[in-house]
Amino acid sequence: MVKSRANESNLRSGTPPPDRSLGVWVPLALVLVGTVAAFQFEPARSRPPDMQIATRRPAVAAAKRVVSPRPSTDAASRSALIRVNVTPGGDDSFQLAVTGEYSIRAVDSTREWSRGDGLSSSRVESTKQGLKIGRSTFAATRLEVVPKTEPAIRVNGHLYRGTVRLFRRTDGRVSAVNVLPVEEYLASVIDSEMPASFPEAARQAQAIVARTYALYQQEHADPASVYDLFASQRSQKYLGVEYTDASGRRLAGESASSRRAAADTRGIVCQHRGHLFCTYYSACCGGQTTNGSELFEDAAPILRSVPCEWCRESTYYRWSADVGRQDLLRELKGLRSLSTVASIQQTAGPGGGLISRFRISDGRQSLAVSGVELRDRLPAGTLRSPHFSLTLKKDVVRVEGRGHGHGVGFCQWGANGQARAGKSCFEIVRHYYPGVELIAIE
Repeated sequence: MVKSRANESNLRSGTPPPDRSLGVWVPLALVLVGTVAAFQFEPARSRPPDMQIATRRPAVAAAKRVVSPRPSTDAASRSALIRVNVTPGGDDSFQLAVTGEYSIRAVDSTREWSRGDGLSSSRVESTKQGLKIGRSTFAATRLEVVPKTEPAIRVNGHLYRGTVRLFRRTDGRVSAVNVLPVEEYLASVIDSEMPASFPEAARQAQAIVARTYALYQQEHADPASVYDLFASQRSQKYLGVEYTDASGRRLAGESASSRRAAADTRGIVCQHRGHLFCTYYSACCGGQTTNGSELFEDAAPILRSVPCEWCRESTYYRWSADVGRQDLLRELKGLRSLSTVASIQQTAGPGGGLISRFRISDGRQSLAVSGVELRDRLPAGTLRSPHFSLTLKKDVVRVEGRGHGHGVGFCQWGANGQARAGKSCFEIVRHYYPGVELIAIE
């Protein structure tokens, strides 16, 4: 039995801009094809009345597709497909399995290298000649797995729809990139990012925001890159159709609810001044979102701070922590060597749409530091967001904070609260991106 996974840990604690430098050597290419018993989809329901009205507006009806495919061998389908790096950073090796018939093809040509009736879990690694899958070695650095039916391909226990491309990197590591239709990708992102217990309108809003984020990243990817975004929170969390956890349990990465949320909002994206923008989002803003320019160089002007009274149910709406003075001093040494922590002055935040900033002094010299820097330097999970105050105690520094994640843009717990208050997905999205243009691109 495949179990669903729905709790607050699904929500994102932050979304740094993706780094796409795979460093792949590209003299040759290959494609792998596999077969699996197809999963049955529920038929897509009609869009909610609010959505039907919105998509009938003249501006929407006349809208042209806003994502221009980049020049590539698969440019004709680039706008319909998304390339997701499911091994961020690459691995020395990873496990690959295919259920049913598959073929091995070249990524950049029609050449077919081999066929098979199924592939048991096999190790993928690089060699001097190219790539090795199980006992078979291929003189190619780019291979693709294309199943006859899908979902069929597993990478490290995650089952994926579409195809999987295998790359030999210049550093000797290997990477896997899942290539699939955007809407099928979103079905997993919605469940990977937001609990199934959240109301339908919140999950529809998540679908619109996640779709825009993915297409924006695709539109702005380096033309030489072999992928558009990561499967981790470096971009958006994407677990695939299902996956196996550390204890061996099979867990669902998508559901009828998430597929419905994607289908009900199909093709709807956010624009600002006629262009897609990076729809940053986080788990909980703690009562007020953050000005995007505070944290991200590519933040659109539309990403400005707005009040949010709907995320109070989150565990991290308010939080506190104690950090030892010596622990703080040790972590600050990479910025400046202070002899002690004698005083802390808060110079900005944690309100007004600003991140927290401090001046920490040992009595002779001082250091200016932001909440982002402190959050990055202290052990993971110590500071839930860059929005907090610091108070010196005898042996510790008391931290009083709000929110979970960077707090820019869409607040997932706020969406939950707004949906429970009767807001539609459109109203929710418009609240977090004031002045947003909601456009149907399909």
